Amino acid sequence: MKTTTTKLPDGREVPLIVHEPIENPEAANNVDLKDMSPTVGDSQMSQAEFLRLMRLHNEKVNANTVTLSAEVSAKEVFEGKARTEKATNAPILDADGNQLYYPNRFRITLTFKGGLLTQTVSEKMFNDLQLGSTYMFKGHLGFIKDFGQDILSPIWQSYEFVI
Repeated sequence: MKTTTTKLPDGREVPLIVHEPIENPEAANNVDLKDMSPTVGDSQMSQAEFLRLMRLHNEKVNANTVTLSAEVSAKEVFEGKARTEKATNAPILDADGNQLYYPNRFRITLTFKGGLLTQTVSEKMFNDLQLGSTYMFKGHLGFIKDFGQDILSPIWQSYEFVI
C-alpha cells in the first residue's frame, strides 16, 4: 500500500491510497486462467466431462425421489358427505333438485419392510391396485392436502405390479 496525493479539479490536494498486487502465488489476484481449469489427477478434464460430473453432482444434491416396494394391505372408500349451507344448514341442491355431495375419498394402506403407509389416492389408482398384491411405487415427496391439513407425503407418479 502506497500513499500519495492527487490534485482535484478545484485545485485542492487530497491523499490517495494505491493498493499494489501482492506478489504471493497463493493470493487470489495472482490466479491465472489455467489455474481455474478443472483437473483430475495429472490430466486436464474436458468440458463435456466437467459438465457431466456437475450434472451428476446436482442430481445428488437436489434429489427428491421416492421408490417403494410395498403390498396393498387395505383399501377403503370414504363416502362424500352431503353439502349444506353453513349459515342455514340447508341442503345444497343441483338444477334437478337432487342433493349434492362432496366427492368420495379413496384411501389405501401400503405395507413395506419397516412400516405402514396410509394415504389418500385417486380413484383410478384405487381401482388399479389389487388388495394383497405387491407394487413398485415411484414418485417424489411433496405436501398434499388431506382433510384440510398439509401433510408431507410421497406423491406417486407411477406404479407397476411386482410378481
